[in-house]
Order: sequence, then C-alpha cells, then structure tokens
Amino acid sequence: MKHLITLFILLFTSFCFSQHAGLITGKLLDKEFNNNPLVFADVTIKGTSIKSSTDQTGLFFIENLEDGDYTLVCSFVGYETKELKVKVVSGTSKFIKTSLSASTVSLLDLTSVANISEKTNKTELN
Repeated sequence: MKHLITLFILLFTSFCFSQHAGLITGKLLDKEFNNNPLVFADVTIKGTSIKSSTDQTGLFFIENLEDGDYTLVCSFVGYETKELKVKVVSGTSKFIKTSLSASTVSLLDLTSVANISEKTNKTELN
C-alpha cells in the first residue's frame, strides 16, 4: 500500500509540472544576400505585447504560449514586413523558417521625409 501511495504521488506531481504551453522557434533569413541570417530582427505576435529578437544566427524563441492560432509579424529595418499564421499546440514546438526581402523606397518618399524634417528644423529655430 505504501508503494502504491508513493507511485500515485509521483504520477500526480508529474502531471502538475507537465508543460501546458507551446513554443514557437524559428529562423529569419535575408533573401537578398544568399539567405544569410538576419541579426536582431523583430518577431512579434500580432495583437499582443509578446516579442522576440533574432540572435547572431537568425534564431528566435517565443515561449509559454497557450493553444491557439497566432499571427507572427517578422520585421527588420529596410526590409518588407511579413506576417505568418501559426497554430500552437501545448507541449509542442513549432519551427518557422522564412526569409525577408529588401523593401524599396521611392525617391518621392525620401523627398517628403526630407521636406518634413526641414520644416521641423525651421520651426525649431524660430
């Protein structure tokens, strides 16, 4: 009887500490430069404050997610932002591998930014 109670306690504690959260891992690559890793790119979950950054190898981790469907937003300065749909299941890890393309900026956009900053500088001087 003593062994049965000990076995029950061990099984009960293992269920209590079992993982009830999912994990998203992934790698962001640079589509323009032979799929080199994008270092310090941002990965966020749309509609939440959960975010992560890639390391020197382009890897990111987002832990402790409840079951459900999420939208990952991958962004990096000078690159197009990409949104990916991900389904998270507790106790499992979902691996995402994607690449971002460089974004293009028209000369009109640059001149409008330059004009705005020029007007701001003039008003600060006055």
